[in-house]
Amino acid sequence: MEHWTDQAALARVTGVVIPAYFSATPSDEMVSRLLWMTLGDTHHYVPLGNVWVVVDGDPRTASLLEPLRQRLLAEQGATFHSLPLPENRGKLAALKEGVGALLAASPDVQYIAVRDGDGDHMAADIPPLVRVADYLARAYAHTDLIVIGARRSRHRPMGWVRGELEALLDRVTLDALAYALAREGRALNLRHCAEGAVPDLSSGYKVYGRRAAQRLFVDLQPQLETLSPADYWHYGPETVTVVEGVLAGTILAEVRRYTWDGQPTTSFGEFRQVALYGELLAWVYARLDIPLDVAAQFYDNYTPAMPLRTTGQGRELLDAVRAYALDKARVYRGKSGAIPPPMPMVPFV
Repeated sequence: MEHWTDQAALARVTGVVIPAYFSATPSDEMVSRLLWMTLGDTHHYVPLGNVWVVVDGDPRTASLLEPLRQRLLAEQGATFHSLPLPENRGKLAALKEGVGALLAASPDVQYIAVRDGDGDHMAADIPPLVRVADYLARAYAHTDLIVIGARRSRHRPMGWVRGELEALLDRVTLDALAYALAREGRALNLRHCAEGAVPDLSSGYKVYGRRAAQRLFVDLQPQLETLSPADYWHYGPETVTVVEGVLAGTILAEVRRYTWDGQPTTSFGEFRQVALYGELLAWVYARLDIPLDVAAQFYDNYTPAMPLRTTGQGRELLDAVRAYALDKARVYRGKSGAIPPPMPMVPFV
């Protein structure tokens, strides 16, 4: 029989970091409701003293958060920590601040669940994610691990186009990682990831072992490569941390979780799709030193079978992301000339 850790014991060594930022679109009432959906039942799963909410330069959210802190204090006799940042610096920067504060304040915490503040990441999913993290920590004898809270569907909560682009980004990132590790005589370990599908690297709900959290959020020096500092801290919380973690030997795993059938609100619409995914792919190509022709092949291996290519607008979007990422990587390397053109596709199925 495998080792079994009592849930109460797991809760005591688990912390939570929640980056919170809302655009001006949702009303105060909706923001308060979403924050309460995120925080209101967290005390059933972890001690509130191990929960840090980092408000990413959003004074309105900070003011709406305070009544929730006081409500939990009155009802539970304890409450979460609020860490408002003076300016909006991006989710990765918020996580760096929050994880650093949690680790410094709670030396017994071994697992850190990162959840968004918009109500989409349910506290009830913390126990299964942490239980897998605890099992792997015992199996590998370290806490250098990431357990991904994989969405049951990428498309339903975010829309079809974003779901397609995130799957594409994750697939190419994994191929690039496998290539980079193979050059070092290493193999990409995906044995703990969900069966059959592309691992959900882009999910914002993850549990980090303490050693991985320390390395990836506290100690890591930014490798900007093709990204500007602003884009690194805004765009990088998922792709950057996974890439840097795997390069350093971090173990990846996945657990299926619930997600809303359509998100109630998102700041994703504020980003331009071609730039967002093109910037991240270019960073992957540059960080992993992927030759341009190989990078183009990775992209072209996946896109022909994508349903997104069945519309003219979808083909234009995929072609634009491809060109943006490859050109950005080409310029970064100081190379001239045209980017590798796509090879012809078989015109029938």
